[in-house]
Amino acid sequence: MLVVLPAVLFVTVFFLVPLGLMIWMSFNNWPLFGRTRPIGLENYREVLGDQTFGQSLVFTAKYTALATPLQVVAGYGLALLVRRRLRGVGLFRTVYFLPVVLGIAATSYAFLVMLQPGTGVVDGAVKWLGLSGGNVAWLGDAKLSLPVVALLTSWKNVGVAMILFLAGMQAVPHELGEAARIDGAGWWQRELRVTLPLLRRTSALVLLLTITASILTFDQFYILTRGGPHNTTLTSVLWIYTISFIRYRLGYGAALSVALLIVLIVLCVAQLRLLRKDVEL
Repeated sequence: MLVVLPAVLFVTVFFLVPLGLMIWMSFNNWPLFGRTRPIGLENYREVLGDQTFGQSLVFTAKYTALATPLQVVAGYGLALLVRRRLRGVGLFRTVYFLPVVLGIAATSYAFLVMLQPGTGVVDGAVKWLGLSGGNVAWLGDAKLSLPVVALLTSWKNVGVAMILFLAGMQAVPHELGEAARIDGAGWWQRELRVTLPLLRRTSALVLLLTITASILTFDQFYILTRGGPHNTTLTSVLWIYTISFIRYRLGYGAALSVALLIVLIVLCVAQLRLLRKDVEL
């Protein structure tokens, strides 16, 4: 009992108590300044009719559908490159993982400078290659900003997927691959029929973490696009931030947070049910 007590206290203080407070706030008209008053389910009725929140959910889904495959596929590919015990491979593992330890705010501001129309490095390189005439609104056009931010996030987080896949690959018994090779299986067949099936648990974990992180994305869009133009790059968390800390409607922001939490729980349960036949988590 004493062994798990610190973990129980940590979860209680930093998760259960804030969660309970947020749920309680969601049933109140809670301005940043002034007195609070209970309003029952009024905040949740407003959530159901909030078109901007619905649009943010749709955009977040689009971003998740784009960023998740990029990170999973790139992470698996990098794990394939660095899984062999070759001379100098440790350096490449470090280089590929290095963006993970960088702050997302710092990297976002760096990309913000690089993507400036006319003066940014990216704009200059594209113009030099003859692909455009310059002054490209990389972050001012919703059609461009979505893939740009997805690429930034993938570059930043792909190291996590790489490490997880690498750990899973190293846990695969070498004898299985060797036996398949002796039976005449090529490299692709060994990967497809031996390695991948044994990485189902790892793949499920990577997928779950990546989707959750994509749905909760905030910093990149707050720094790079601020949800613009005209809320076309507004994520759900960015809208919750706007409601809570710009419009000072903390009670309604709490209700939006509860709604997003329910969406996350439904998605996580759906993923686990789909993978339950093949993966025991």
